[in-house]
Amino acid sequence: MSQVFNSLDLLAEATQHIRDTMNKSILLRCLIALLLMAVLVGCERKSGDAVVIRKNYVAAVKQGEEIKDERATNHEQWIVKVRMLDNGRTVEAHVDAAQWEKLRESDRVKVAYRVGKYTGTVWDAEID
Repeated sequence: MSQVFNSLDLLAEATQHIRDTMNKSILLRCLIALLLMAVLVGCERKSGDAVVIRKNYVAAVKQGEEIKDERATNHEQWIVKVRMLDNGRTVEAHVDAAQWEKLRESDRVKVAYRVGKYTGTVWDAEID
């Protein structure tokens, strides 16, 4: 009889552990969703004309290789740095290889980007 009670106690503990884990998981997901909403609401969309001032290519790093550029990841990056004509702000936009090849320094482009309302940080810049 004591074995049955021990088994029931173990089952109750396991069930409680599962409930606690699920509650923590749900709480974490809600927290992440709230954080993302705050970031998106805290940004305003801006766009305007800009001039290309620099183009950078960052090669992909294979696992185990020495990292020479702190921006390096496991995929190649084509980065275009532009200066906005209306406010002089410098913005970096990640583009694809074909667009990177077409652009030259001093080209005029249209840029859309998000700016943090409180920090002024530029997010998600795109060249149209």
